Amino acid sequence: MVDEQRPTTDTVASLAARVGIETTPHRCEEIRAAISAGLDGYAALLDCDGEWVPAADRELGVTRDPDGAADPDNAFISRFELGGGEGPVADLILGVKDNIAVAGAPLTCGSAVFEAAVPGRDAAVVDRLLAAGATVIGKTNMDEMAYAPTGETSAFGPARNPIADGRVTGGSSSGSAAAVAGGHVDAALGTDTGGSVRIPAAFCGLVGVKPSWGLVPQEGVVELAHTLDHVGTLAPDVGTAARVLDVIADGDESVAAAVADPPALDELSVGIVQELFGDCVSSTVRRTVRDRIDGMADAGATVQEVSVPLVDSAVEMWNAIVNVEFSRFLAARATPLFRREAVDPHWHRDAVAGLHDPDCSFGRVVQRKAVEGAYLLAEADGGHYVSARNGCRALADQFDAALTKCDVLVGPTMATEPIERGAWDPDSYSSGGEDAVPPLAVNTRPANLAGLPAVSVPAGRPDTAPIGLQFVGAAGEDATVLAAAAAFERYRDD
Repeated sequence: MVDEQRPTTDTVASLAARVGIETTPHRCEEIRAAISAGLDGYAALLDCDGEWVPAADRELGVTRDPDGAADPDNAFISRFELGGGEGPVADLILGVKDNIAVAGAPLTCGSAVFEAAVPGRDAAVVDRLLAAGATVIGKTNMDEMAYAPTGETSAFGPARNPIADGRVTGGSSSGSAAAVAGGHVDAALGTDTGGSVRIPAAFCGLVGVKPSWGLVPQEGVVELAHTLDHVGTLAPDVGTAARVLDVIADGDESVAAAVADPPALDELSVGIVQELFGDCVSSTVRRTVRDRIDGMADAGATVQEVSVPLVDSAVEMWNAIVNVEFSRFLAARATPLFRREAVDPHWHRDAVAGLHDPDCSFGRVVQRKAVEGAYLLAEADGGHYVSARNGCRALADQFDAALTKCDVLVGPTMATEPIERGAWDPDSYSSGGEDAVPPLAVNTRPANLAGLPAVSVPAGRPDTAPIGLQFVGAAGEDATVLAAAAAFERYRDD
């Protein structure tokens, strides 16, 4: 039952000012009376919620904080075993990032604030995996609230890079990458708002797939910024990543079928995005990726330079959108506003309790970015957000123009090799200082802003540090992008 306390006229005046409405004392009293008269009806609405969205009847036997012997890479926040059976992915064992709901397992989002929040329903993508025969063995570690690119900000400690000792896994899907690279699972789900699947894939020597926006349902996924969030897959190879994507995606087209019979390189036309080779790209990354592209050309691919000028503005556009949307999410008490899908009331109630718990708080990155978003919205009346949204449309148009000349676009996934743990300032996502280089996600954010499919594929490991090559394609052309990635993978391994 909702709290029976009725609003005061002072409360009404404060709330009116918060939403920009000017009132008089008399009008505040009228509004107060009208709100009070409707509270019983709202209370009755809450009483129905458990009937409308009942909790799943499931006992998982969850193990929290696996010890070092069982989880040497700190890849998991919780462990259990669920699923198995017949279906197209019955042979696969998966991990699920801990901002994606599995009924009965805590959904922490890598934060102590939500450590006790337990969903009653599976996310849509988990439903689909289980129906397809997959076995899920745990919730993977992640940067707090999916809001960092290094994998170092989880309340449960950083995940460790299994193939590059002393270097970050990349984030925010850090545990998913560590679980796959460490051989604990065959594949894992992650989320990608500005590169959070592709960054750890590149840094851990994996394939990371960010699908077209809207291809994979987000129901049951705790948002960072709903208009840029994507659920994606991490796997050792393109074929496995495509099989998992087939299961969780909407639509009838099979990306796995396209990957199973990829084109020869002499059938591909490839556009090199000049802006993805900016000054911030390290010489090692530049040389490695250029050598791979030259090799594709030598094998018969048609290669040309293309330009997408607004890529250079992606950092500011992304910050304006993500900070504002995330700030609004927290201000709404973790309520996923403006959705048509059902919302899990069980996790939401636990999450609200965590938000009100004086003994729990978010880490530095989440605090700073949420306040920054609130400032941008309040002080500029939404102007930054509006401009960034319009920039997304213009950026998408530029990508479309470049893609009229070729099948796919390519460039480095990351501007640098995986950095050493603790080397970069988590508050800025960059090297820090007055002349800080652009953030780690500088090359991955543009595809999120434009809603385009993008895949990171291992390009090489000079000095034992993995480097990724990124393929980007037109919206809805996920099969084309994955097939091109598979063609490159086959060439690379020959």
